[in-house]
Amino acid sequence: MSGKSKASKDPASSASPLSDLSSGANSTVFPSTNNPANGSSSTSNDSNSGNKNNGNNNNATNTPASMAAAKARKNPIEAKPQKPSFLSLIFCCGANFVDGSDASLQVGGTPRPATVSLGKNTGKKVVAGHLADEKTLPAQPTMVNVTATAALEDAEVEQAQEVEPAGLLGPMAPEHQGKKCLVLDLDETLVHSSFKLIPQADYVVPVEIDNQSHNVYVIKRPGVDTFLQKMGELYEVVIFTASLSKYADPVLDMLDIHRVIKHRLFRESCFNHKGNYVKDLSVIGRDLKNTIIIDNSPASYIFHQTNAVPISSWFNDPHDTELLDLIPFLADMTVVDDVNPILDMANEEQP
Repeated sequence: MSGKSKASKDPASSASPLSDLSSGANSTVFPSTNNPANGSSSTSNDSNSGNKNNGNNNNATNTPASMAAAKARKNPIEAKPQKPSFLSLIFCCGANFVDGSDASLQVGGTPRPATVSLGKNTGKKVVAGHLADEKTLPAQPTMVNVTATAALEDAEVEQAQEVEPAGLLGPMAPEHQGKKCLVLDLDETLVHSSFKLIPQADYVVPVEIDNQSHNVYVIKRPGVDTFLQKMGELYEVVIFTASLSKYADPVLDMLDIHRVIKHRLFRESCFNHKGNYVKDLSVIGRDLKNTIIIDNSPASYIFHQTNAVPISSWFNDPHDTELLDLIPFLADMTVVDDVNPILDMANEEQP
């Protein structure tokens, strides 16, 4: 496992197209809406005299000053959430625009569905074929229809099994049975893309934005073709990107020359967690002890750090060898029973 790269990670560095559009001529074509929030805030000085009672004077706390302070505490001034940049409409970069105070998880902008429980209804009883809270049941014994109860429970289990998701990837194909799942990031991991002209670009992808077509210039990371070919022999290969499919799909069509990429997941499959697009491996439908993710942004795998193989962000270094260096390490990982303890130990050894 000495072939495993030891690259320092910088989540902010994974957004090359943002830097492309933040300066120069492109900044006029693709204006950024990430204006800093107004840092000024008004504060009120609360007089402590309103909290002191003299004798039987109990109305001291009803002074205009104390009432205004109490109202301010109940209705604090909240900063307006930061708006998304123009680039975040396409690429995975510039995705950190969700209000940091929002700790909820959302997928595709909608609340994350609750987990389906196949067990019995906790805190509820079946009375004459109906569910009722225990608090609402009468104190005296109630006759329960056992036949109706069994039928109702069987129906509930059957219904729950029908709605229980099989995972984003669906059933594993027969040719991948016995193989582990390798989840790969796209931008700054396998390729680098920019709206600016790159003379040596490997691909030029037209993307329509606001009814206007713009060219995206894409260059491949050194060794990516060999890397993908070898990984296709050893793993079930999945591309999981926070970019939109209108950009990522045509790039993958050209990048996958060996036709080894079996699944593609895009931004709508990510969770918004504290302003980051997170790739939750628990929803893809594969055993986590047999799943590995390679991503240049640690924020992307924050839910499953013991499944991650870090890799540095790549932009244009022609001498980069990290993908090729990872091949021996990933080949060794195919024979282990559980990837989590090994990757956890390897990540701890990173400087």
